[in-house]
Amino acid sequence: MANKEIIAKKAEAVDKLLKEIQGSKSYILCEYAGLTVNKMEELRKQLRASDCLIKVATNNTIKRASALDGFNELVDTIGPSCIVISKSESVDGPRIVQGFAKDNKNLVMKDGVVDGKYYDEKGIAEIAKLPSRLTLLAMLAGGMYQPIQQLAVGLNMLVEKDSKEAAPTETAVEAASVAA
Repeated sequence: MANKEIIAKKAEAVDKLLKEIQGSKSYILCEYAGLTVNKMEELRKQLRASDCLIKVATNNTIKRASALDGFNELVDTIGPSCIVISKSESVDGPRIVQGFAKDNKNLVMKDGVVDGKYYDEKGIAEIAKLPSRLTLLAMLAGGMYQPIQQLAVGLNMLVEKDSKEAAPTETAVEAASVAA
């Protein structure tokens, strides 16, 4: 009877994690052996600020949940593992973890799933370098705005040039009145 209860609890943990990762934009697997509680809490705060979360789970639970999500490729890890889940922006979780890992060498990004596609450790590191969707949209808008701004400045310069040629200057008016 005890074994059935344990198996039921493990299945419940897998189902709970599966629901979390299925409702996400991305999730990555990390090893955190050697991180202090304070450092983990600092990472949690950074992730929460960007609508991400970190779940500590057994390696088997993570592996089973990702397999049920259709990704059997996740790397086997040794030691304590966690999964970082990005709810709204695909690149937020990997970017925050990569930034945090620069100062905390005990946190290691492994692999993960971004926008429904599996990426290995190198792929996740490249994705972490990307700016957020909002930043990319701002860059696109700026790029589209620049030619229009340059056209407006050019047209304004033509209008100013035409108005200067059409209106007599003060020195020409003074010279004409002195000559008369």
